[in-house]
Amino acid sequence: MSSLVKHIKKIDFFGAPLVQHIDKEQSIYKSILGGIITFLICSVSLFYTVWVIYLWHTNQFSPKISSSVYVSNFSLLDFNYDLIKLCFYKYDENMIDPFETKVLLPLITYTENYTYTETKLLSLSNETSYYGNKFIIPQIRLGFTNFNNILITTSETYIQIVRCTPELLVEGEQCASEEISNKFFSQAQNIIIMQIKYKQINSQDGSIESSIQEFFVSIEQLNCYTLNTFLQSSFYEVKDSILFGSPKQLEYVNGALIQPQTNTIQYCKQAFGVETYASLYVVMKGNQIKTILEYPNAGDLLANIGSIVSLLFMFRHIIVFFNSYFLNEKIIHDMITYYYPQFSKLQIQKNWKNDIIKVTLQHQQLDLNEYKKFYKDIRLKIETKLTYVNMLYEISRMYILIRSNKPQSDIKKCHSIGVKLGHLRLTTLAIDPLSKVEPHSKEQEDQTLNDEDIGILSLQERKKQFKINNIVDEELEMLDFYDINRIQL
Repeated sequence: MSSLVKHIKKIDFFGAPLVQHIDKEQSIYKSILGGIITFLICSVSLFYTVWVIYLWHTNQFSPKISSSVYVSNFSLLDFNYDLIKLCFYKYDENMIDPFETKVLLPLITYTENYTYTETKLLSLSNETSYYGNKFIIPQIRLGFTNFNNILITTSETYIQIVRCTPELLVEGEQCASEEISNKFFSQAQNIIIMQIKYKQINSQDGSIESSIQEFFVSIEQLNCYTLNTFLQSSFYEVKDSILFGSPKQLEYVNGALIQPQTNTIQYCKQAFGVETYASLYVVMKGNQIKTILEYPNAGDLLANIGSIVSLLFMFRHIIVFFNSYFLNEKIIHDMITYYYPQFSKLQIQKNWKNDIIKVTLQHQQLDLNEYKKFYKDIRLKIETKLTYVNMLYEISRMYILIRSNKPQSDIKKCHSIGVKLGHLRLTTLAIDPLSKVEPHSKEQEDQTLNDEDIGILSLQERKKQFKINNIVDEELEMLDFYDINRIQL
């Protein structure tokens, strides 16, 4: 069992070392300068931490952005919004809008595997354009097939601007009269505007922003204009989790390549079966740009804060150097006062270069050169005395001195003696069963160890003795070693 306990103790990595106190108040030397610098460093570090968190919370940190060409299957692409809008360029209120007057009709045709499957008449929406007329908002349908690892567009959308015929109208509606039609075609400019709405992610805060690009198609009686529109999209991977979490994947149309073409009315009529003045072909472009937005997470913030705090704590080495110097000076000063108690009463004046210019003791000026010589000599001795090897050497010499006055048998007895706890007894029964004799004479009482023996050589006792034994007997023949060397402070 005891062996198991020993092994359990060995694996404890929370062990606490013994920290020897420098004095009664502190185990680590600390100074006012170190306290001021510590306060400043901690204050600046806290302020910087709050500032970094504020910048992160208000999305003022720029993300890491990387881009590459990417082949998408467009599975995340959303067409269920006003991606494309059409309107007549009515820059004058007196101009004839061909869609409102039914001079022209907008048709939408969907294909499947390059075959026309459905044609519908587009109606005017309730949304008003900048020019005051109504928008036409078609629903775009696109489909894709993977063939030999190549993505092919198999479902496309055609938007045709055709001459109004009664067969294309719903019941109760009529086409414009010949007079209105002729008046429309005689206008100075007849332009159809195609607006494409793009979406992209704002890298600053990750919000979705929209923009619009306009393309113009002219309407003429003798020509048919084709606008092949290849939509471009961007694939976004947004990493904005605080610590853990999967990235968000988004896909938006953010551009278009336009291929204009001018054909005859006969060509378009043969292609679409009706008299067509404009054809807008809409398809997706296979390649796209993949953009990865990686926003700072908790780890990045801590690394950011930690790097600055580490830089600030470089001042720690300077303060540690000064504290080590001051600690060494304090110990040397205290050691000198142990041998020269009056040393603590010296008043030393220094100039701006830290050179000693005056030394006084009890209002009496001392010889400056003699003091410097004395201090240099005694400091060297104290520094030598404080070395670890020297302390071991002095302990060994103490034993030799004791051995010169005591036989080994007496010295060995010290291992079995100590201060007794007899004063703690509750009854007359002795606590120490080995004790047979209670001290009953003055001589025995003086030789009995008690609580005062524990601290009799301590610094605390030193302070007491300076207060008590501060009077020297004037009779020289009665003076002993202690009286001769006693110091009055």
